[in-house]
Amino acid sequence: MTYTDAQIGKVMTALQSLGYADDTIVVLWGDHGWQLGEHGEWAKFTNFEDATRIPFLLRVPGITDEGMHSDALVELIDIYPTLTDLTGLPQPNLCPLFSHNISTCVEGISLAPLLKNSTQQWKLGAFSQYPRPNSGLWYLPDHRYPGYGGPEYVMGYTVRTAQWRYTEWVRFDNNTATANWSDVWGVELYTHDKPMVIPFDDENANLANDSGMRDVVAELHEMLKAGWRLVVPPSQ
Repeated sequence: MTYTDAQIGKVMTALQSLGYADDTIVVLWGDHGWQLGEHGEWAKFTNFEDATRIPFLLRVPGITDEGMHSDALVELIDIYPTLTDLTGLPQPNLCPLFSHNISTCVEGISLAPLLKNSTQQWKLGAFSQYPRPNSGLWYLPDHRYPGYGGPEYVMGYTVRTAQWRYTEWVRFDNNTATANWSDVWGVELYTHDKPMVIPFDDENANLANDSGMRDVVAELHEMLKAGWRLVVPPSQ
């Protein structure tokens, strides 16, 4: 981290010395998180918080000069529409429900309004997904995965809200890129309503089968199936 911080400092110093600092937008992000043994996992290959949450910083001259912070849910797919918005370029169209034949569209939204008002209502959820098998993990009780590279997988679809992380593992046809939501292999529900007492000691208690969580599971199941169109803020 110290090395990365030093390199960022070099970039910012160069912008200042070249006279570009006042008209250059800087975006810093990571493409994924990393696990160092949490949940018995190494690297990035899960749907857990440690693998999917990232650093995400924007410096926009004239907007973020005084510094700001937001707890709103944002995603990497928001970067492109944010930059086109802030630079006055034409905004890309949001993808329609069926977009296979659309050459250019986006599923993200501009973060410019959030940068100007960090406390406004924003996305209700952020999404991620990861397949099995990837490497190893060929068996589950009473099931056998098809060989890696075959036509079918089990896909883990996740939605993260302000309070919950919810994942469903469903049969996925790789040839048609479609999920079979009636063929569910597993469900996970983790709470994020309280700050972590011990760093990286979260998402260890799966609440999906608790009787008191049935309404929560039902609501998040519908949100997961509906996807990103259901969670965009009213202003978008």
